[in-house]
Amino acid sequence: MESAGGIPHVLSYNLSTMNSVSFNSFQLSPSTGATNVLPNGQIRFSLPNNGLFDAKTSKITFSVKATEDFGVRLPPASQFFSRIEIRAGGSTIYAGSNFNHIIESVKVNMGQKKVCGVTGHKDFLDCSTQTGKLLALNKSETYDAELGTDQNLFAIDLGEFADIQPRLISVDLLPSLEVILTVNDAKCLSIVNGTSGQPRGTATNAVTIANDTASAGTATFEILRPTMYVNMYSLGSGAYNQAIRSRMNDVGYLSMCFENTLVFNSSWTGSTRFSLSAMSLKRLTAVWRKKSAASALTGAIPIVGGAVADMDGDGAVYGIYGSSNVNGAGVAEYQTAGEQFCLPTSEPAHNASIETGVAFHYDTAGGVNFQWKLQSALVPNYACDVASQAELTKHAYNVDEFAKARILPQFLFNYHCFAIPLGLPETPYDKKLISGLNSNSTNMFVELTSSGSNRDVDNYDVFVLACTDVILRVGQGKAIEIIS
Repeated sequence: MESAGGIPHVLSYNLSTMNSVSFNSFQLSPSTGATNVLPNGQIRFSLPNNGLFDAKTSKITFSVKATEDFGVRLPPASQFFSRIEIRAGGSTIYAGSNFNHIIESVKVNMGQKKVCGVTGHKDFLDCSTQTGKLLALNKSETYDAELGTDQNLFAIDLGEFADIQPRLISVDLLPSLEVILTVNDAKCLSIVNGTSGQPRGTATNAVTIANDTASAGTATFEILRPTMYVNMYSLGSGAYNQAIRSRMNDVGYLSMCFENTLVFNSSWTGSTRFSLSAMSLKRLTAVWRKKSAASALTGAIPIVGGAVADMDGDGAVYGIYGSSNVNGAGVAEYQTAGEQFCLPTSEPAHNASIETGVAFHYDTAGGVNFQWKLQSALVPNYACDVASQAELTKHAYNVDEFAKARILPQFLFNYHCFAIPLGLPETPYDKKLISGLNSNSTNMFVELTSSGSNRDVDNYDVFVLACTDVILRVGQGKAIEIIS
């Protein structure tokens, strides 16, 4: 890559400077005025009207109150919100999706996004709280007392909008910005029957068994004290404003770009079909979730290979988790049912026993193969077996290995997905390039089909994530245009 004078950057000794840069962070309360927000409720924040808004580092913080005495365990912080929407002057510029929590899970699984263990509630906490308290039998993970009495403990970003390019947005150019969050329903929780983190296979007191207390299935939560922290920059010199005015005079507008993932959800019957029109379709991703995850609260879902009560009778264990020598020893990791994405197989069945390990013993021939169809074009031109599904998915996300799945049964039972790329490879450090499939000229039909004798076509929901590029054009007089 060369610098402006034709000299390679590695040989250039020029130093760029910008004077009179200042930074400040502002705390915003919800414009709705609510301090406690229930599932399916909304939270709104109105952003400042001048300065440079840092979309990447501005965060929403909150605490959580869960129903006590039902063994409630919380998911990662991003799972508490089903939608994030950004409006400018009342017009939607980032529509988001009603399945923002699905998008966030897939991005984490693929390594496109990392979760902070301090404020993101990264891990499933089986027997103790985020504040270091041991949980007795039936006690819930809740943060409305002790440190959580007046302190927010969790934080999330603005979803896909946090990665807008350029990262710093001059809000002087835009109509008033508003952030709207929709709280997820209570099915994002788990209710466990264990105490002191008893591992899978421990009769009735394993954390993988749903709490059997009367009315435990009605457990819910509240978002407490939602607060937004907005990071803003300002430039003292007039060079930046002059450059913006010059650009607008020359071109007529400024362009910003961000991803917006559309999610198409249906009951899996062996295939799914929908239509789509997009300026730049970058990637198609499909994940399958058990229907039971949306209908009832469950116990913890084990990450395959961790500690078990009896290593002779409770299914697969692996030395990489320190689980191959002693009963009950080793690392034990879990997830909520809402985060679990499986290959939709008949065997192991959707309701196979987790306690015995049958649920993740993939010992049946026949397979479950997938293939995409865009209009009449097959992509790829072959039905993908398990290895092809994994390799194409890594290609689609431009990674060499999965961030979460370490072994094949984890990929099949905990973190499965099937994706294809429809644009050129990108890295976070590349200059933005719009190269996805343009289907604006036609109402393109997209179909995902399956084959193989081991398919389950009755007990799963499928979510297809269509990742698209969106261009926000800003003109004189705070005029805006969305190109998608």
